[in-house]
Amino acid sequence: MKNIKEVELFLFDMDGTVYIGDREIEGSFDALRELKKLGKKVCFFTNNSSRAASDYVARLHKMGYEATENDIYTSSMVTCEYIRDHYRGKTVYLLGNLKLAAEFKKYGIKLVDENPDILVLGFDTSLTYDRLYKFCIFLKEGKPYIATHPDMVCPAEPADMPDIGAMMLMIEATTGRKPDIVMGKPETPAGDGVKKRFGLPAEKIAMVGDRLYTDIAFGVNNGFVSVLVYSGETTPEMHEKSDVKADYALGAVREIPSLLK
Repeated sequence: MKNIKEVELFLFDMDGTVYIGDREIEGSFDALRELKKLGKKVCFFTNNSSRAASDYVARLHKMGYEATENDIYTSSMVTCEYIRDHYRGKTVYLLGNLKLAAEFKKYGIKLVDENPDILVLGFDTSLTYDRLYKFCIFLKEGKPYIATHPDMVCPAEPADMPDIGAMMLMIEATTGRKPDIVMGKPETPAGDGVKKRFGLPAEKIAMVGDRLYTDIAFGVNNGFVSVLVYSGETTPEMHEKSDVKADYALGAVREIPSLLK
């Protein structure tokens, strides 16, 4: 088992891990504050590419936690950093809402509607059929194809929303193309992005979350310390039956600081 006491950066999933809906999971925020007092870095990492960092800061503030935009890392940021490092100066045709488009522009990435160099599929909550069809046309031309994350659904009430994973299947059925690379949890490009952003090796990073197939798999795939909490989607029975095993399994985030003492 990896040693959680050696961790310098704790990455936290959000919904189901530190809060559910608009309600803090008991003791989560105090635990995060305690980690900071112990000299640890705390960052929230989400796959949702339809919201800006400022949206999450506002949500956390409303629940009583003092976060800044520097405390948020999203699959949008991972994607922009990857493009900046591997496709610098290239133009992008983006399927994404205005908030995702603003993130790309913040990184200096030029968005175009004609003759793009690369294609990016984001969680487009403003998707139109015309833009989707145009994306498929560009795919048929052989343009490089990136997806910001692989989630099939985005949890919502009264029903889950189709997320990028579902869109990827639709696009594949139409064009025969899968993404050339997928960002976000549980993929390794996201892990590389985290290590580069914070300047830390894998063994100094922990991923804390409630989902085996994204959060814990992300930790396993990237050599991070993985911490599963039973406050959201996963039960102890599900963990026992799964091939994906966490280094640590806890009832909730509030139990983490005691492991470091």
